[in-house]
Amino acid sequence: MWAFSADTASVASSKHSNYRNTVLLCMNYGRQAPIGLLSKRFGGSNSVGFTLAYKFGKNFQVQGGVNTIFSGRVKESGILDSMIGNGGLLIDNTGTYADVRMYERGYHWHIDFGKLIPLGSFERNSGLLITGGLGFMQHKLKFTFQRTVLPQLENNYYKGYDRLTNGLMVRGFFGYQRIDPKGRMNFYAGMELLNGFTKNRRSYNYDTRKADTELRNDMLLGLKIGIMISLSGRQAGNKKGEEERFFE
Repeated sequence: MWAFSADTASVASSKHSNYRNTVLLCMNYGRQAPIGLLSKRFGGSNSVGFTLAYKFGKNFQVQGGVNTIFSGRVKESGILDSMIGNGGLLIDNTGTYADVRMYERGYHWHIDFGKLIPLGSFERNSGLLITGGLGFMQHKLKFTFQRTVLPQLENNYYKGYDRLTNGLMVRGFFGYQRIDPKGRMNFYAGMELLNGFTKNRRSYNYDTRKADTELRNDMLLGLKIGIMISLSGRQAGNKKGEEERFFE
């Protein structure tokens, strides 16, 4: 009877996954909504980037990443009004109507630390992921038009209109992360909040004819999803030199 109980316990234990130290390369996409001052300048934006993460055996996780920010929705008006003629239209140097389009372009990078909370003993390397950290945020306006016909926005003159803004940022993430023991499907998904403490870095805005010295609180809230590749891993507690491929 005692032998039967021991065997049963051994079988049950073998069904439990082990904690692992893991290096993860993550590629991600996000859809974000601006909040506060940023919502007066831009509409919703997209984000694409990558993250390099290390998950410790006890499910603490440290990571660093970089993401682009891009959007075709610019809501701030009047930026090019100083170039508009009497007819209310933008005229280039050939005397024809100029078609100028504005876009949001930017990026952010971050370094985070967090904790993975398993939802059961059978998936000890997957569960709820909560992280927070610091980083840097930048955004500006990008103008597109036919080259050599609009000198007001060529060379370095565009800097008087592009609203280049950047500063320190805090980041928070809450979601679910799955690391498949067999390597078939590694992913994460969740909500991301970015809060940038930024400032316009141009010394003078041509359209307003003054410097913008206002301190800004630029926030982005969105959904982020990503796929992950495990570069290496070993069971927690193994000595150095006993590393094994995470997926065999």
